Amino acid sequence: MIVVDSCMWDYYLDPTMKEHKFVKDELEKIIQTEEILTSTIIWMEVAHYLYKVSKLPRHMLERRIESFTRLSTMTVAEFDLSLLYESLKILSETWAYPIGGRDATILAMMRKKGIRKIFTHDKGFKELAKQGIVKVFDPIPEET
Repeated sequence: MIVVDSCMWDYYLDPTMKEHKFVKDELEKIIQTEEILTSTIIWMEVAHYLYKVSKLPRHMLERRIESFTRLSTMTVAEFDLSLLYESLKILSETWAYPIGGRDATILAMMRKKGIRKIFTHDKGFKELAKQGIVKVFDPIPEET
């Protein structure tokens, strides 16, 4: 099982972004071959980004997001009080890293499910990977 961060969904769903060409095939492989752990917060981040930049009608974007969250390989964790408390604990533990509240919710979800792999381009997660806390998969070259 792997977590796909919101930035990777954004790059995948928005072909106008320069990162799209690096993410497209890799994410399609993940969708076809792995179980994906995601959350309601990740999809809200994706929706926020797409609603701001996409030229597609909002109802089409909504349907697209719904179709991804309903994939048989997708497990969508809901943000409840248990996840909130675990996220607060992680914020406390990772205060020295560039981890914010939304990333803490991802880490809490990962911890709760026993998952260490994440598909992301986020520098904060890469810092945690250096410490062996997570395993980052990022197909995007650093200079991009």
